[in-house]
Amino acid sequence: MSSNHLQRVLDPQEQDAFDQAGEPQADPEDEQNALLRMESAESEQAAAAAAEALHLKQAAQGKVRIGSAVRASVLANAAEPAYAQFVRDELDSVTTENELKWDAVEPAQGTFTYGAADTIVDFGQANQLDVRGHTLVWHNALPDWVKAYDVPGEANRLALNAILEQHIRTVVGHYAGRVKVWDVVNEPLADDGTRRSNSMWQRRLGDDYIANSFRWAHEADPGAKLYLNEYGIEMDSAKARSLYELVRGLRALGVPIDGVGFQTHQMLGAERLSGLSNVMRQFADLGLDVAITELDVRIPGVPATGEQLAQQATAFATAVKACLSVPRCVSITTWGFTDKYSWMTNNPDPKYAGWGEATLLDASYVKKPAYNAMLATLATTERPSSVNADLVGAWRLDDWSATTASDASGLDHAATVTGGLGAEGRTPSGSAFRGDGASTGAETASAVVATNASYTVSAWVRLDSKSADQVIVSQDGSTVSAFTLGYGKTKDRWVFSIPVADSTGASVQSVESKSAPVVGEWAHLTAVWNNGWGRMQIYVNGSWNNTFPAASENRGATWASAGRLRIGRSMSGKAFSGAISDVRVYRHAASAGESAGYADPSVGRWQLNGSLADASWFFRDGSVRNDAAATWTVGQGNTTVGALRVSASDYIDIRGTQLLYTERSYTVSALVKLTAAGQSNQIILVQDGNGQYAFVLKYRASDSKWAFGLPASSANSSTYLEIASTSVAQTNWVNLTAVWDGVTRLPKLYVDGILEATGTATTSWPSSPTGSMHLGTSSSSKFDGALDRVQVFQRALTAAEVGALA
Repeated sequence: MSSNHLQRVLDPQEQDAFDQAGEPQADPEDEQNALLRMESAESEQAAAAAAEALHLKQAAQGKVRIGSAVRASVLANAAEPAYAQFVRDELDSVTTENELKWDAVEPAQGTFTYGAADTIVDFGQANQLDVRGHTLVWHNALPDWVKAYDVPGEANRLALNAILEQHIRTVVGHYAGRVKVWDVVNEPLADDGTRRSNSMWQRRLGDDYIANSFRWAHEADPGAKLYLNEYGIEMDSAKARSLYELVRGLRALGVPIDGVGFQTHQMLGAERLSGLSNVMRQFADLGLDVAITELDVRIPGVPATGEQLAQQATAFATAVKACLSVPRCVSITTWGFTDKYSWMTNNPDPKYAGWGEATLLDASYVKKPAYNAMLATLATTERPSSVNADLVGAWRLDDWSATTASDASGLDHAATVTGGLGAEGRTPSGSAFRGDGASTGAETASAVVATNASYTVSAWVRLDSKSADQVIVSQDGSTVSAFTLGYGKTKDRWVFSIPVADSTGASVQSVESKSAPVVGEWAHLTAVWNNGWGRMQIYVNGSWNNTFPAASENRGATWASAGRLRIGRSMSGKAFSGAISDVRVYRHAASAGESAGYADPSVGRWQLNGSLADASWFFRDGSVRNDAAATWTVGQGNTTVGALRVSASDYIDIRGTQLLYTERSYTVSALVKLTAAGQSNQIILVQDGNGQYAFVLKYRASDSKWAFGLPASSANSSTYLEIASTSVAQTNWVNLTAVWDGVTRLPKLYVDGILEATGTATTSWPSSPTGSMHLGTSSSSKFDGALDRVQVFQRALTAAEVGALA
C-alpha cells in the first residue's frame, strides 16, 4: 500500500516537458533566500535554547499567558506543598475553579463569603500571577434562594434582574483592581446553538441578561477584561456560529465585551481541535481577544496506557499550537493540573464513568507526556511574524463575516471584502468568495509579499464566464499590478503575468496553462516566481504546465511593490467572475512537490491513527455518538493505534452539513479489514440522503463481495442499485475506492487500485443538506472490523489517482 493521501504522478509527456524546462534551483546569491536561511537558523537556535526551559511560563517566553484553575483548599494546605509550588513555578495566572460560583460566594441573599476566593486572589497577588474570576452568571451552581425566583411573572422578572445586577456589581466591585479577567457569562448556548432553555436567566430575563451582565461588570471595574465563556465551539458548528452572531450583536450595541473563552474540554480519540485556530480567528476579526480557558483531555478506560498518554500529549500540543497561531489568543488555561484534583476524578455523573487522567500531572505530581509536550510546544513554536513566516498570507474565504476575509497566516493581513463571501464552495460544508466580474473583490490594507524576491501564489478557483480577461489575485505597484494570476480571454488560458516595470505601457511577461479552463469546474492554480532562477512557472491541479522564459533565454524581470494585495480583481479594475477559495502567498519559490501538495483534492481525510481528526483543509473532525470512546487497534503498518476498531455498538459520525454533493462527481476511499465475513451486510461508509442513504459502501453478505450502491430514486427508496467486486472479501487489509463520475454517469468500484466493477446506474441523487457521513454504521447495519485512511473527494478520481491511493 502507498502513502497516506493522494500524490499526483506526472505522465511521461509531462515529465519530459518538465525535464526540458529544468528543475528550478535557488540562486546562492539570492539575497532574500539567504536572509530567510539566516533567520531560520537564528530561530532554530532560539528554539533550542527555549527547549531548556524548566517551567511552562519560561517556555512561553511571554508569547502567551499560561494558567490553571486552582482550588483554594489545596492551595492553602501546608501538608501538600507540591500543589502551591507548581502554581508558583509554572504559571502566569490562576482561575478560581469553584470559589466564585454563585453558590460559593453568595450562599444566602446579601451574604457574601469571600474567604476561599480571597485565598486564591491573595496568593496570585503575592506571586505576581494574574487572576481570572470564574464565573458571574451561569445556569448551574445556583443556591436554592436564587432558584426560588425561577417562576413566571413581571414582578418576579424585575426582582430577579435586580438580584443579578446586585450580585455582579458587588462581587466585581469587591475585587476591582485585583481580578484581571472575568468570565462574565458562562455557557449561554445549548449544543444546537439556541439560547439555553434550562437556564433560568434565559427563561426569566430573556436575551438582555447577557448584555446587561457585561455592562454591570464593566461599571463595577472598568479595568477588568470581560469574557463570554463557552464549551463545544472549538470547530465550525451551529453552536460556534450562533455564538459568533451573539457576540457580533453585542459588539454592534457597544456592549463592553473584551474576549471569548474557548473551554476546550476534549475526549481522547475524539478531539475536535483541527479547526480551532480557524474558529478563533473568526472571533478575533470582530476585534476581540480569544483564550483557551479550561483545557483538559480526558482518557477513557483509565488507568491510561502508554499509547493513550502519548495521544493525550499530542492533543495538548495541538491546542497550544492553535492558540499560538492566532495573534489575539492571549492565554492558555488548563482545568486543573494534577489528576489528584481534577473535576474528572470521582465525578459522579454516569456519562463520565471510566474517563479520567485529564491533566498534565498524575495524582503524585509526576509530569506526564502531556506536560512535556506542552512545554516543548511553547518553547519551540514561534508566533507568526514578518521575520520568521514563510506563509505570509492565507485567506480561506469561508469566513463567517460578510465583509472581512481573515488571514490564516497569523500576520494580520485581513482583507476587506466588497460582496461575494458566503457563496457555494468546493463542498457543501465550505463556502467561498464569488466574484461577479464587475464590482466584487477583497483587498488588504498593505503589501503582503516582496515581489522583487521569490514568491508563490496559489488558489482554488471556479470560472463562471469566459467573456473577458479576469484576475484572481494581484498585488499593487504604484502604477500597475506587480503580478496578476487570472484568466486570459484571447488564448483561453490561465495566465500568470509580471510587467517588466512599474509603468503604464510596460511590456508584460506571461506564462500560460497548457489547456483551457473548464467553466463551472474547480481547479487549483499555483504561480511561482523564482528570483534566483529568474523564471515564472504555472501549475494547474498540481501539475507543472509551463515556464517562462525558456531555459535558453535570459532571466525574467521583476521589481518591488508596496501596494495592497487584491483578491478577485486588480488595480486596473479587471475582476473575476466565479468562485475563489483558499488563497495562499508564500515568500519562497514552491517546488513541484509542494505545488502538488497545495492542490490536494481531498475534501475529507481521516488518518484514524488514534484520532478522528480530519487532516484535510475542511476540518470535519469525527465523533462517537453519545460521547462514547473510540476504540483503536493495530493498523496496516502494525502500529498499535493505527486504525479505528468498529463493532456493533459503535456509531462514528462526521456531523454538520452534508460533506459531499452526491449529485455531482465524487470519490470515497477507505482501508478496510473485516473481522469475519459473517452472515449480514456490513456498512463501511454512508452519507445521509433524503429518507435513504445517498450512497453505501459495504460488505455484501449474500455473495461475500464488496459493493457500492446508489438509491434507485431521489427519496425514501429501499432499493439500491449496486455494483460488486469480482473478488471475494477476505479478512486481510484491502483498499476500497468507489467513484461516481458525473460526466459519464457511471459508478465504479476499485479494490486495491484495480477496477473490478462498473455499473449501469445513471443518477446519483442529492444528499440531505443537514445530513451526516457515518463510518462503519447505518441505521440497520454495522461493520465489524477495522477502518483506516478514509478519504473523500469532490470529483471522480482517475484510474491512476485511485492506484496511488492503494
